[in-house]
Amino acid sequence: MSPSQGATLAADELRLADGIFALFCGAGGFSWGWHAAGYRPVVAIDNDTAAARTYELNFSSGHTLILNRDLTELGPEDLLEALGGKRPPELFAISGGPPCQGWSKVGRGKLRSLQDRAISLLNDPRNRLYRQFVDHVRFFRPPVLVMENVPGMLNLEGRNVAEEVLSNFQEVGYETTFAIVNARWFGVPQERRRLIFIGVRDDLGIRVETAELEDFGSRFRSEFAELPGDTNLRQAIADLPEVPHGIREDPQPYRRKPGRRSRFAELMRRRSNGVVTDHVCRKHNEQDLEAFALLDQGGQYHELPDRLKRYRDDIFKDKYKKLYWDRPAWTVTAHFAKDVYTHIHPEQPRTISIREAARLQSFPDDFRFYGNMGDRFRQIGNAVPPLMGWGIAEFIRERVESSIT
Repeated sequence: MSPSQGATLAADELRLADGIFALFCGAGGFSWGWHAAGYRPVVAIDNDTAAARTYELNFSSGHTLILNRDLTELGPEDLLEALGGKRPPELFAISGGPPCQGWSKVGRGKLRSLQDRAISLLNDPRNRLYRQFVDHVRFFRPPVLVMENVPGMLNLEGRNVAEEVLSNFQEVGYETTFAIVNARWFGVPQERRRLIFIGVRDDLGIRVETAELEDFGSRFRSEFAELPGDTNLRQAIADLPEVPHGIREDPQPYRRKPGRRSRFAELMRRRSNGVVTDHVCRKHNEQDLEAFALLDQGGQYHELPDRLKRYRDDIFKDKYKKLYWDRPAWTVTAHFAKDVYTHIHPEQPRTISIREAARLQSFPDDFRFYGNMGDRFRQIGNAVPPLMGWGIAEFIRERVESSIT
């Protein structure tokens, strides 16, 4: 086969490919983004039962294989069998964010070369989920891979683990780059920095520079999401009905407040009817309510009078933290499953609701969450923000299409 014939075949494959394998899919934030960009979730796998049910609630077209399975026990051959023994010809990308408990502890003293460290990273038994991600990429050979994880990989006990991950992807045949990406660039009303890897199969001859996502983000906001700029908290949640702490009414009427609704709020309500779901929040005791009322916007736990402190303020300095109306929120986390004291409403004496947390992650209001309150908060905190996922998907699509035309 001549190089020109190979290039033609590669271009044909890319033009036909629109399927996504979502490993560690969670609630489906990244899948929502892929879908918004015109791709189809073909496979979704997660061992969190509540998250798998949430995914099913929101991606139940019948065209997606949704598996509530542990990927340490589901190899690529098992997945192929579940797919009927055939690799989907339309597969475009495998994406996911595997947790790796062994990143910071793998033989740092004796392993000198990058290759040795990369091999050790891959073979550490604590990193079985990461190995499964690599193994699925190696086995199914999608045109594109996308991996999302924590920025701390750049410096774990003096090691740049990201370089080792990059080496593993290169070893299985992918031209890969990585960069720190902030969800705020895509209109998400939150400061959320994540490490993103984007790899393209070597035979396609395409290199996607992940570092270009920052410049692309501003264009995504204006051309795709039609957002005027950064989204602050007021633009994100001020249109939602006022509710008391401990409310359990779900759904409830969406009573639109007087005044013009922000473009972000319009985007969140685009496919919703006259109700709002998941706008429920935790109940607080009188001491907490007094503390919430005393804090100014941006105020923290250590600023409270001693009579309102239940924890040491030298260790839990920011145990409580009140949000600013005119700024993006700070990072939404899976710790919300336990409490939401770090995200106190700037005006109402309560912590934010499930729906408000979902808005801060850019989940639209028609997206439903399965499980108890802790389950739903955890899924939201663990998710890739849908607008960020959409932006990354559009960025990859644009870069790949420009290379084959």
